[in-house]
Amino acid sequence: LDAVEAHEHSGARQPFYLGKVPLRKELPELADQIEQAASCPRRMFGECFGSLIPDGVFTYFGCGRNTTPVHWDAHENLLLCITGTKRLFLYPPSDARYLYPCNDFSRSAVLPFASYEDLPAELQERFALVRHACPFEVSLGPGDILYLPSSWWHCVEGSDNRNMILNWWFALHPDKKALAAAADPG
Repeated sequence: LDAVEAHEHSGARQPFYLGKVPLRKELPELADQIEQAASCPRRMFGECFGSLIPDGVFTYFGCGRNTTPVHWDAHENLLLCITGTKRLFLYPPSDARYLYPCNDFSRSAVLPFASYEDLPAELQERFALVRHACPFEVSLGPGDILYLPSSWWHCVEGSDNRNMILNWWFALHPDKKALAAAADPG
């Protein structure tokens, strides 16, 4: 943090990003304080989900408009903005056919936060279906919390200044799993 603060005080732009840092492993005292807080999102909303994934709460910390690719996560997600801002594009699972899944099919080949109209002609031709995607734009500030359902495509952009979120990833609630299994025609 000393290097980050030195850059902030000097006015120099020094983008950085620490992603998916497990608090229990790296900062156990902070993890304990969060879990004991009366307003802990896990305490307030945890019964809506299945079990917390084994590493518990994670943090993402950065500056310089750090941006993720368009992707989806297999777990239910509660995201709490601690400082700075985060901007997200959220795409329902039904938009997958427009997002050009690649690699292990949890990532998209399309550019994050780019509308079809803003793409160069060669990319418009390559990603012609993306014009049919219907993202929701969400902006989070300190204290804001977002529920991001499993399998929703999204990209995340942090603010220019220091930004930090806490993330709780949960398994599906047993009732939700049962409904999904009952709806599966296979």
